[in-house]
Amino acid sequence: MNHRNWLAMAAVLLGYLLVASTMMFAAPVGEAEGQSNLSREERNWEFMNHNRFGTNHNPQTQINKENAQFIELKWVAPIPSTNQFGAGSWGDAEGSQAPQLVVDGVVFNVLNRKSILAYDAKTGDVVWQWEHPEYDQDAARKDFPIAVDTAHTHGMYYSDGYLVQTDFGCKYTFNDPKTGEVAKQLTHLCVENTNPADGWFPADKLNTAGWGIPTNSGEYRSRGTHPPTTWVEEDLIFHALGSHAEGTYGARHFASARKYSTGELVWRTWLAPPCGDPTTCGPGKDGPLFTEEKAAWGQWLVDNCDKIWLYSPKVKVAPYAVSACDMNQDILRNDWGDMRSNSGISNIWGQMPIDKENGMIYYGTAQPGPDRNGTHAPGPRLFGSAFVALDARTGEFKWGYQTAPRDLWDYDCSWNTMLVDTVVNGEEKRVVLGGCKNGIIYVLDAATGWAYHAMESTFIQRCADICELYDPLDDADMTKPWTNYPDTKPFWMNCQTTGCLEADFAFDPDRNMIYVGLYNLPEWASVGNAETRGVSLAGCNAACQEERGHPAAPHDPVINSSIVAFDVNTGEEKWRYFIDGYGFRGGVIVSGGVVWFAAVDGWARGLDADTGELLYEHNTGSQAVIQPTIGADDDGNMKIFRVIGGRAIRGMGSSQPGAIMAYGLRDGWQDVAVEIREVERIVEVEVIEEVEVEKIVEVQVPGEERVVEVEVIKEVEVPVVEEVEVVTTEEVISPISYVVIGLGVVLAVVGGVLFSRSSKK
Repeated sequence: MNHRNWLAMAAVLLGYLLVASTMMFAAPVGEAEGQSNLSREERNWEFMNHNRFGTNHNPQTQINKENAQFIELKWVAPIPSTNQFGAGSWGDAEGSQAPQLVVDGVVFNVLNRKSILAYDAKTGDVVWQWEHPEYDQDAARKDFPIAVDTAHTHGMYYSDGYLVQTDFGCKYTFNDPKTGEVAKQLTHLCVENTNPADGWFPADKLNTAGWGIPTNSGEYRSRGTHPPTTWVEEDLIFHALGSHAEGTYGARHFASARKYSTGELVWRTWLAPPCGDPTTCGPGKDGPLFTEEKAAWGQWLVDNCDKIWLYSPKVKVAPYAVSACDMNQDILRNDWGDMRSNSGISNIWGQMPIDKENGMIYYGTAQPGPDRNGTHAPGPRLFGSAFVALDARTGEFKWGYQTAPRDLWDYDCSWNTMLVDTVVNGEEKRVVLGGCKNGIIYVLDAATGWAYHAMESTFIQRCADICELYDPLDDADMTKPWTNYPDTKPFWMNCQTTGCLEADFAFDPDRNMIYVGLYNLPEWASVGNAETRGVSLAGCNAACQEERGHPAAPHDPVINSSIVAFDVNTGEEKWRYFIDGYGFRGGVIVSGGVVWFAAVDGWARGLDADTGELLYEHNTGSQAVIQPTIGADDDGNMKIFRVIGGRAIRGMGSSQPGAIMAYGLRDGWQDVAVEIREVERIVEVEVIEEVEVEKIVEVQVPGEERVVEVEVIKEVEVPVVEEVEVVTTEEVISPISYVVIGLGVVLAVVGGVLFSRSSKK
């Protein structure tokens, strides 16, 4: 073993010993017992958002709000540098952006470049690791130009005994959870024909670019970030793809179903018009084609207008929207206009729940593009920034609810879409729950798309006028080329590109409450190339305004976050937990009556699900942009798994390999030794004070009919609240523990990176 190996091992060991020392300081030894009889749903976390309904809720009760304060760090596992472990070295994609899966005592972590590591949930020991084969995107695009791959990965699922993810090159990869080896793959997901006997690109399907579908010229960007949804009982696997590009081709948005067993295409449903032929529509080319197909698309919108809802800020009651049948039919028929080559709907990111009882599948779509410029695309730009319901067996369109008609701000709805049975307005309902970057959470009828609630917190400080959502019945709104038209100067906006809601949220069925992280992070935005191809220019925060020549900000930048709880029955905001100075993207989960999350400020927290009271906090020593998960180890002891580090999000931290951190109840937590400390506090106390009150009363003169006014002074007792300084005692864990833990984590991460690099030598 060379000195680099010894150094890495020493750093990891020292870090772990430091962490362990704090544990010994905090609590006596003793194993938790009687927690082995857990249901599958309690012991496992099998999907990005826990279950196939996407609720981010684990029903376990072992870790709860009565004992949340006794959580301690159990182990730390470094995530290796992507340059040392992963599919090539292209792209900025360090660490992991995916929630950890927990299946029968094993923790599975998928890295941004598709590699997978499996850990023992009890000890943190590596069970196996699968390094994704080297991937050369440039070489792959010569044979398959429709696929533009991205390195970062939002998650994978455990389904039917496999770990499933969407892989590079438009394919699904199924890994064996016991060994990590590839068990099977389904390929060529982006093309029309999937019959190998005919060849993947049969001659009668080729266009001049050789991309498989004549009416679908374009590139699918970022289409490998989220896993597919499976319905094994029906032999179906589902996927939704979309794309728009700021300067190149944008491919048509579609959802599809394939046979789970063979990959054969069962159905494909297009939710965008034809893009055009590369001979006339492409970089530097402005002519659309496929006129007949475009007309057919517009007529389909008119014929199905009774199934399409468009959110309107002017409608203040359910369904908070208007029917597409009520808007200008000419605008509806010509939606997307001439569909320039960079137009389209971007890729979806979130989980797609299936209603197996009614045979429907639901998902939220990303924004229409270009993000801030609709010069060549009048109309609402359906179905961008929307929720969609399709027949899972046939692909038939059931309903659509567009949350930001003619979205010119990047307000997509690409986070977890939920399907739940709950009480809404006092009645039992099956509803779809979804949140969008505009900061609004929607409660939609699963059968019709009717919106019972559109829940928006007053915490969101949306910029006036320019950022106000558009009215679909206003023709001027539906044809506006860009937000501040005709001006092209930069404007200060919130919600901005990264949105006011940029994370998965949670639903607690026991409380019928939604928990979501929201934030304000203003930035500059502007439009570019307005008269040509409609390319948008991404914004920047105050830090880069001087560099880009923007004018001074209209006010001091306000960056803050809140965890907000909403009552699904009434749509009312119940409580709010404020975080000053930081954005939020980590996602929240709920379990045992505790809302768990880790934020960009480095603090992991647990809040009382009923009140929002802070129950637990711990500084992890690094940013967190991924939600935690909860599952059991082999002994049945529940643990909370958090990832720190990972890929940077604009305005929110830096890119670094990071680590997995596992937390559980202190051994013998019922008898845990704590430090008792006297604390001076200012408390409000109600006291009774006597106050003289002057009162004018009418008195009748004795023996006479006349009445006179008399001034009377009377003493009355009045309750008054006063501030009083008192000395109380509270139970605290020594702050040195958190310092030592943070140092231990840093050393563990550094040691992991060094070890990874040395292992490559």
